[in-house]
Amino acid sequence: MKTIRKLLCGILSAAVMLTSAVTASAADTKDTRIIVSLGDSYSAGEGIPPFGTAKTAKKKVKDPDWLAHRSNLAWGGKLTLGGVDGTMSDHRGTNWFFVAASGAETKHINSEFKKTYDYKGLSGTKALEPQINVFKQIKAGDVDYVTLTLGGNDIGFVEIMQTALTKAATLDEKIASVWEAYNDHIRDDIKQAYKDIESAAGKQAAIIVAGYPRLFNPDGFTIPYGYIKLNIKAETVKKVNDATDLFNAELNSLVDECRAEGMNVWFAPVADEFSGHEAYTDDAYINDIIIDTQSEDLTDDKNGISAYSLHPNEEGAKAYARAVQKVIDKLEAASAVPQLSAAAKSGKITLKWTAVAGATKYRVLVYSGGKYKKVKNVTKTSLSVSGVKSGTKYKYAVQAYVNGKWTDIVKAATVTVKAK
Repeated sequence: MKTIRKLLCGILSAAVMLTSAVTASAADTKDTRIIVSLGDSYSAGEGIPPFGTAKTAKKKVKDPDWLAHRSNLAWGGKLTLGGVDGTMSDHRGTNWFFVAASGAETKHINSEFKKTYDYKGLSGTKALEPQINVFKQIKAGDVDYVTLTLGGNDIGFVEIMQTALTKAATLDEKIASVWEAYNDHIRDDIKQAYKDIESAAGKQAAIIVAGYPRLFNPDGFTIPYGYIKLNIKAETVKKVNDATDLFNAELNSLVDECRAEGMNVWFAPVADEFSGHEAYTDDAYINDIIIDTQSEDLTDDKNGISAYSLHPNEEGAKAYARAVQKVIDKLEAASAVPQLSAAAKSGKITLKWTAVAGATKYRVLVYSGGKYKKVKNVTKTSLSVSGVKSGTKYKYAVQAYVNGKWTDIVKAATVTVKAK
């Protein structure tokens, strides 16, 4: 059991470093739509090599993307956005800025992150820039969305799973201590990180907080290691998965609280996308525990355990992308609808509407003869219409011109002008 315990401590200290440096050069982001991806290993794509573009060991250990284990297949790069061709990964440094890092905690949003490596005879430590520095590369007000996973490392999910797999009898006690720490300061730390991101990105940027998947097969599973097999019971798995569900619920509640305080922040649940596809299932979206380090691990100690362990694989990245894309699409649809109001005076109607992100002009229409007819195209968000007849009901609509096309006529305001 001592050998197994040593094995699993190595497994989990590397495996669930929930996965920063600013690598893209400063870009002219005028008139572009932008997503910024921050956070930990679940955003960085730990577990889905390759990481970065460096080819040699000497270049890799100097490359922030490799040190942060930012995958070329990370889910943030699979997102799409109106006005941007293809996926975000096709537009890194212009429409997509990617600075998530394996092992990142809330403190690494605002402080540097020291990464240690021991790779192919090269060893040392290199500091990754604070993730928030990425916004210095982007013109103020240009960020549309910020995506992130954050908090898993702060609550010590690694330690929870170490306990589950090596000291299951003390798991309840460990989980209780985690929630004590969460309520003591971690919750406030996460909330402050959201506020700091909002301050740097701008209030126009929608912050999308993605949750975490349940990691283990709910029926239990077996970890093979040579001639040794460690059986993990379903009741132990349930405690770990329930803890994940509770943490997701806490994050959702925190996001709701922030939005009630006026923040533009939203929660993207991912658990349903991974249901039935946990590690050690037949169609897993999450890597099993991988014995022996892999070619892109920061350490090449062959007696170690790969950091890829218990992180989403490429199918898992697609699942994450689907969950977050649903939130983006919903927000895009809502923001594309000008919210119209109207006020009537004798002989005149004044129309006002909310601005639509990315709109370059607006078309005001009036409903007449069974169809909408154009009144005028304008660049501002208001228009006074003269020459109306008192006592007549007029129905108006406003379309926005975004990315080369007019939005649908979704909502129209009506007003009756009464004679004095």
